Amino acid sequence: MAREMTIALAQLTPAIGDVETNLRRALECVTRAKQARADLLMLPELYLQGYKADELFAEQAETIPGPSTDRLVEAAKEAGIFVVMGMARKEATYPYSVYNSLVFVGPHGLIGHYDKIHLGTFHPYTEGVYFAAGRSAPVFDTPFGKSSLQICYDAFFPELTRHYALQGAELNLVISAGPSGFAEGWSIALRQRATENLMWTFYCNIVGKQKDFDFFGGSKIVSPMGKVVAEAAFGKEDFLVATIDLDEASLLRRQRLTFRDVQPWLLREMAKSAEE
Repeated sequence: MAREMTIALAQLTPAIGDVETNLRRALECVTRAKQARADLLMLPELYLQGYKADELFAEQAETIPGPSTDRLVEAAKEAGIFVVMGMARKEATYPYSVYNSLVFVGPHGLIGHYDKIHLGTFHPYTEGVYFAAGRSAPVFDTPFGKSSLQICYDAFFPELTRHYALQGAELNLVISAGPSGFAEGWSIALRQRATENLMWTFYCNIVGKQKDFDFFGGSKIVSPMGKVVAEAAFGKEDFLVATIDLDEASLLRRQRLTFRDVQPWLLREMAKSAEE
């Protein structure tokens, strides 16, 4: 019998700088996901404050745990589901940095958080102006298997996803602010990361306008074979729910023996070249 998991992707347009409204909508999505019998709900990158909150991030960033995550934890416990939500996170002590982060909660409370490692800081993106880069790539144990977390631009660095796969991750949870005009590039990147590591990939994207940015939506679930098995609407808010077979990743890894063929010396050479 297949081990199944149901995922809900809340493809929303966050209100810039309106934490209370965004959190209220997130909690409504938790209820909706419960009604759909979902095991996991995902909300997009920087959803809590809005992707283009810009100068507001310094004052609206919250600690984890903190006021908004406490309410999210309470809702997740009541609904009995796991939730991933993007937000700006601040450090309460030196060096008082702010991070483009996500929080991961579940039926038993706060699981952890992830700080985006690769910040989009090239025209017209300004993430490096407001955020410090993350310095940790954790893999979390869940009832569905080992799960890794990424935020947007992270997915374009194959070494990060390969690191997660080598740690045993079979589920890769990606939240994003993917801009319009690059939908096809995103599909290629997500499918490639999934198939080269034989892992399920769940992608939840912002949709609509954020100041001068427009986001395409198109949230999707990609199989370990690189097939898009479910996809949300493009250009409008959507709530995608789909059920997958968790055993597909582990079966493919036994059949293909991909990680038997990984060459550690190449990884060492790559690290050496990057440091030079």
